[in-house]
Amino acid sequence: MIGMLAATISPAGAEEPGGSVNPCAVRDICIIVHEPGSTASGHPGGKTETAAAKCVWDGVERPCWNDQLGWFSNSTGCYYMLMQPKPPADHRAWGGRDPATGEIYNVSCLDSSSAARGPQFFAQAPAGPPPTDNVVALRKEALEMLHIAPPKMHAAPAGKAVVGAPVWLWYDRSAASVGPLTGTARGNVISVTATAWVEDVVWDTDDFHTVGCKGAGTPYRADLGRTESPDCEHVFRSSSAHRADGTLYLTATAIWKVKATRSDTGQSVEFDYPVPSATSMPLQVAEVQVLN
Repeated sequence: MIGMLAATISPAGAEEPGGSVNPCAVRDICIIVHEPGSTASGHPGGKTETAAAKCVWDGVERPCWNDQLGWFSNSTGCYYMLMQPKPPADHRAWGGRDPATGEIYNVSCLDSSSAARGPQFFAQAPAGPPPTDNVVALRKEALEMLHIAPPKMHAAPAGKAVVGAPVWLWYDRSAASVGPLTGTARGNVISVTATAWVEDVVWDTDDFHTVGCKGAGTPYRADLGRTESPDCEHVFRSSSAHRADGTLYLTATAIWKVKATRSDTGQSVEFDYPVPSATSMPLQVAEVQVLN
């Protein structure tokens, strides 16, 4: 369970909501964020991050962003859209000013009596900066772009091992199984980029032991003979003969490090995301009797 959000956009008095990160059936990262109020969208260790503030004019709620008009200002009742690319220096809106000293915004006002309309010069962003996008929604969208595959396990020797002899452990490598994976969700003003990569792998060897490995492990090759694995192996100390079917069932869980970063502040949310193997891997362990 994690709190999902990073920074306060505007003061909020709503109760803090909760959130959770859950594995989906297809191993995508699923985020559930419930909102007990109309303004709060999550919490990061006590802080509350709100959705973009409401935009109201003459008692009527207006869209805070319009794809054709830009962002809305409650204080002026106007929409502002930065003109890109920047108009040439001889454009009438500059009024003889140096283009390096500001920007030209196209102004569209709800009040028909307003004289401020059409291309206008501003030394700074007019009526304050554009309203921030809903960071929670962008983060959720970015994380859902990361399609993670569960570990497909291998062992050497395969199927049957011997007590006291090293068993190599690894799983198939691909971008979906080890990373890095990247997804970017873009809003009207900011974007959120999510990245994920495998930090550790924990093997449950079904003999009351676990093995921690860095990464997916090294595949065994026949020419390596009886050498030990350089990064992921296990030595069984007892046979599996005591099991009903004489078999142990191994599983591997890849621990993904996931990071979501917002473009405006560079602030990030990080968490670990465990992805277990879809099935278990059977392995019989025999005990070799030596006669002198």
